[in-house]
Amino acid sequence: METLMLLTYITFCWIIFKVFRIPVNKWSITTAILGGVALIGSMLMGMAYFHPGSKTARTYFVSTGIVPNVRGKVIEIDVKPNEPVKKGTVLLKIDPTPYQAKVDEIKAQLEFAQKRLADTKRLLETAGGSKFDVYEWEKQVATAKAQLADAMFDLNSTVIKAPTDGFVAHMRVRPGQMAVTIPALPAMTFVDTSSATLIAGFGPEPVQNIKPGDPAEVIFPSIPGRTFQGKVVKMLPALAEGELNINRNMYSLNRALPEGQIPVVIKLDKPFKELGLPLGVDAVAAVYGAHEGFWSHVAIIRKVLLRMMSWQYFLRFH
Repeated sequence: METLMLLTYITFCWIIFKVFRIPVNKWSITTAILGGVALIGSMLMGMAYFHPGSKTARTYFVSTGIVPNVRGKVIEIDVKPNEPVKKGTVLLKIDPTPYQAKVDEIKAQLEFAQKRLADTKRLLETAGGSKFDVYEWEKQVATAKAQLADAMFDLNSTVIKAPTDGFVAHMRVRPGQMAVTIPALPAMTFVDTSSATLIAGFGPEPVQNIKPGDPAEVIFPSIPGRTFQGKVVKMLPALAEGELNINRNMYSLNRALPEGQIPVVIKLDKPFKELGLPLGVDAVAAVYGAHEGFWSHVAIIRKVLLRMMSWQYFLRFH
C-alpha cells in the first residue's frame, strides 16, 4: 500500500512539474520529497490511529469434556466424531440396569409407605390412632420421594445428550468400556459450534477509537480475494499479560512483560458456519473508528490495503 501511495505521489509530482514547468533543482526536489514524506506519513499514521488493523485475529470456540454423572459400562454410542449434531442429540448410553433396579426398589418402598400412611390416617379418624404414627409415615413418604427423585436423576443420566449444537472432536470410550465420573477422564471432547467468536488483537494506541457498533472488515487467508463485513461487539475488559496468580512470590516491576494487545470481539454479518472454515483459523481484521471529519475519509486507504492483502493470499504457498 505504501508503494502504491508513493507511486501515485510521484506521478502527481511529475504532472505538476510538467504542466507548470517547474525547474528541477535541489530545492524543488527537496520540497517534493519532504512534502511527500509529510503527506504520506500523516495519512498512514491517521489510518493506523483512527482505522486500526490487526493481523492477530482468530476464531475462538469453547470445547468441554463430557463427563458422565454416573459410572457404568457404555452400551451404545450414537454419534460419530467430527459430524455435526443438534442440541439434545443422544451422544452415548450407559448400562441403566443397576440404576433402574434402584428406582424400582425405591418405588416399592414409596408405595408401601404411602399405603401405611393412608392406613394410619384412617385409623386416626375412626379408632383413635396415634398422630405420631401419622407423622412418622409422612416423613418416610417424603424421604422416599426425595430418594426416588435422586435415583431417577441417576437413571436419566445414563443417557448423555449434546449440551449445544456442535460435534464430538475426540471419542475416548467404546461400547463395553467403563465411563467414569472423573473430570480428568472425560468420555469425549465436545466442541460448541454456537460459541464461535472472532477476536482480534489491537495495540493500545488506537483503543480509544474502537467502540461497540463500529463497522469492521475481516479477511481470511483461507478465502483469498474476499472481504467480509461485520461490527465490533465489545472489547474484553482484561488482558492476560496483567493477570496476577496467587503464589508465594512478590510482584516485581523489573520483570520484562510483553506489551498486551486489546482483545476486540467482532461479529460478522454472515454466520461463521456458512463460511465453510474450520474453527480456530486465523484472520486479518480492520475497524473503522472515525465516522465523521477528515479522518473518516482516510478509511479508504485501510480498505484498499485490506483488499490488496486478501488478493495476495492467492500467491501464498507453503
